[in-house]
Amino acid sequence: MKCEGRYILKELERVYTTNPSDYIAYDVWLKTKDPFKVLIATILSQNSTDRGAYKAYYNLEGNIGISLDKLAKADMLNVAKAIRNIGLYNSKAKRIIELSNIILDKYGDLNNILNQEDKARNILMSLPGVGEKTADVVLLTCKGYPVFPVDTHIKRVSLRLGIDGKNYESISRNLMKIFPKDSYLKAHHLLIAHGRLTCKAKNPLCEKCTINNCCEYYSRVVKSKRSHST
Repeated sequence: MKCEGRYILKELERVYTTNPSDYIAYDVWLKTKDPFKVLIATILSQNSTDRGAYKAYYNLEGNIGISLDKLAKADMLNVAKAIRNIGLYNSKAKRIIELSNIILDKYGDLNNILNQEDKARNILMSLPGVGEKTADVVLLTCKGYPVFPVDTHIKRVSLRLGIDGKNYESISRNLMKIFPKDSYLKAHHLLIAHGRLTCKAKNPLCEKCTINNCCEYYSRVVKSKRSHST
């Protein structure tokens, strides 16, 4: 990649104003300071739009309640009904009830997992419905641990910039090397905003991009097409 992380952060901050409501996990954390609610919100957001995830979250909160005790003993059909507006609602309902029971029976509380910094990520990923990204979102948002969640937007932006990465772990690790440790959450949000608004999957707005001078995709593809057309 052609630019340092601090420069990319500065440029993205200049262009984008991030609103907590654009990031359901962060928004829920700011409003509740409850890591279990953040975990459930993040699971609901998997393969779902933000709008859909918010609707499912508040339906679940209003109809059943998002707490370990309530979800551990909830009926699966009732949970599925509450979140039926999102994709995979039946499997998500099953996993939410399963992980609630595991956390309650084995650890007592999600904080008892999160407070084990060296083990928390592996324990989270052993829970039903929790993969790398979901675990990292919870750990970064709630605890500020040195992890860097990679969603589809961040993966696309990273690869176009020229950040090496064959899989989730390698992209995440390289992003952690590029950006200052105290800026991971900010960088995470700004890269998502950039991917949503400018570095889109189809028809990216490369000419308007504030960091196109850093971008290997822009140099290799866009500038090349422009030179061939003249």
